Amino acid sequence: MDVFLSFVSLVFLSAGLGIDNGLLIEFSLKSLNLEPKKHLVARSVVLFLAALLRVGFLFCLSQLVFLENPLPESNWLPNRWFAHKDAELTWMSTVLFGGGLVILAMAVWEYYHKFREELEGPSHEETPKAAGAGKIITVGLYLLVMNILFSLDSVFAAVAIMDLETQFGWMVAAILIASLIMVWGMIPLSALVARNKHFGVLMLSILAVIATKLLVDGTGSHFSNGLLIFIIAVLLINDAAQALIDKAALQRVAQQDA
Repeated sequence: MDVFLSFVSLVFLSAGLGIDNGLLIEFSLKSLNLEPKKHLVARSVVLFLAALLRVGFLFCLSQLVFLENPLPESNWLPNRWFAHKDAELTWMSTVLFGGGLVILAMAVWEYYHKFREELEGPSHEETPKAAGAGKIITVGLYLLVMNILFSLDSVFAAVAIMDLETQFGWMVAAILIASLIMVWGMIPLSALVARNKHFGVLMLSILAVIATKLLVDGTGSHFSNGLLIFIIAVLLINDAAQALIDKAALQRVAQQDA
C-alpha cells in the first residue's frame, strides 16, 4: 500500500513539476512557427524525449555502486557540517544533499522568475516568420540544455519519494505515465496554470518540501515518505480551500454589484 501511494504521488508530482518544462517547450516551439499538426507532433516528441532523459538519469544513478561507500571522516563535505558526529554517511548521502540544494535553488529561482513576469506583464511580439535550419538547431540545443536542468528536480524528487534500489521499476513507470499525462494534457494544463497562477506557486512550495527531505536524508537523519506525502496532501488541500474561498468572494462581490 505504501508503494502504491508513493507511486501515485510520484506520478502526479512528476506531471505537476513537468508543467513549467511543458510550457517552456510549448513557447520555444511556437518560435519556429510550425503548422498546428507539426507543432503538436514536435511537442509530443520533445516531452517524451524529456521523460527518457529522466529515466536515463535514474538508471545512471542506480548503477553508480560506489555511492554506497562510506564518506571519509573529514569535514570538507557540506552535509557533514549538519550531521551527527556518529552518523554513517555514504556518497549517496552527499548526492541527496546536493540534490536538495539544487531543487531549493531552482524553486527560489522560479519564484523570482514568476514575480518578475507579474511585474513586467505579458510581452507583445510580432508573429514570428518561418524558421530556418539555424533557428531550428538553436531551439533544439536550447531545449536539450533546459530539459537537462528541468530533469534534475524530477529525478531527485523521485529519489526522495521512492527507493532507487528496490523500486526503480516503479519510478520509471511513474515518470513515463507522467509524460503521457503531459502529452495529452498539455493544452488543458496550460489553461489551468493561466487561470490559476497560485497553482504554479503551490508546485514550487512542494518542491521546497522535497528539497527539505533530501537535505535531511543527506545528513543521515530520516524524513519518512509518509510525512512527506502528508505535508504535500496538506498543501494541496490548503490550495484547493483557498481557491474555493477566493471563488466565493468573487461571487459575493459580483452579486453585490448586480
